[in-house]
Amino acid sequence: MARGTRRADIKDRLTPRRLSWLGWFFGRAIKLGKILAVLAAIGGLCLWIWAQGYLVQAGTWAQGKIATATASMGVVVGDVIVEGRNNIDTDTLKNAIGVTPGESLFGIDIHAVHARVTAIPWVKDVQVRRVLPDRLIVTITERLPMALWLDAPKTPAIIDDEGVVLTQQNIVRFGTLLAVEGGGAAKQAGGIIALLKGQPDIAVRVKKAVRVSDRRWDLVLDNNVIIRLPEDDPGYALARASKAQLQEKVLDQDVKAVDLRQTDRIIIENKPGEKRDLLLKNGNPV
Repeated sequence: MARGTRRADIKDRLTPRRLSWLGWFFGRAIKLGKILAVLAAIGGLCLWIWAQGYLVQAGTWAQGKIATATASMGVVVGDVIVEGRNNIDTDTLKNAIGVTPGESLFGIDIHAVHARVTAIPWVKDVQVRRVLPDRLIVTITERLPMALWLDAPKTPAIIDDEGVVLTQQNIVRFGTLLAVEGGGAAKQAGGIIALLKGQPDIAVRVKKAVRVSDRRWDLVLDNNVIIRLPEDDPGYALARASKAQLQEKVLDQDVKAVDLRQTDRIIIENKPGEKRDLLLKNGNPV
């Protein structure tokens, strides 16, 4: 048999070409499949967007028909009941709800009412619901006034424990709330208020909390004595101040400040430049 005509030689010559052709075919098929998949996804997205718009329009149309039909049968707003209002101005709340007796109960946009009422600074949470046959009930959870922010923009403001400005009008009606000032004081007011609750004997004497460099607090007492709290673990420092007051009446002495920023001692500041350490009789620091 002549060279090159044996079966093995023929196989060696044909197999690479055949495999190359199959690879080209499947490669093109895979590429085409990817293109078709992308086109299908785009087409599906466009169809979905179109359908969403159509369904929204259809839903709005249907809601309008339902509202008209139910109103003709007497399903209208008879009462708007508000639960949980304490400090919100009545007119402000009425305008936010924006519903009057006689409107179709099912024609009210519950989500729009919810959004408008939530925009009132006093409102922390709200629920709006229809109750057949004729009531719209608005249940409000109000934010609690916790502190007087002295250096709020323009005028002092009443804030809650998250630093939300509740009002800057007629603030005297909120009594003797803790006054706070300094950089970051509003946002951190809730933290110092919580710490003071743990030491009520100190808390009743604090008239102002000053935030220092947005890192720590100075507490100004009713006799103008200053308690300097540390940046780390101010709760432990307040406990030490309470203990020092109980044993040494340190806050009632003729002192300028009580410095608690060191964990192993209490520094009493008298006249400018005059300081002394306060230790217990057994030699252990307060």
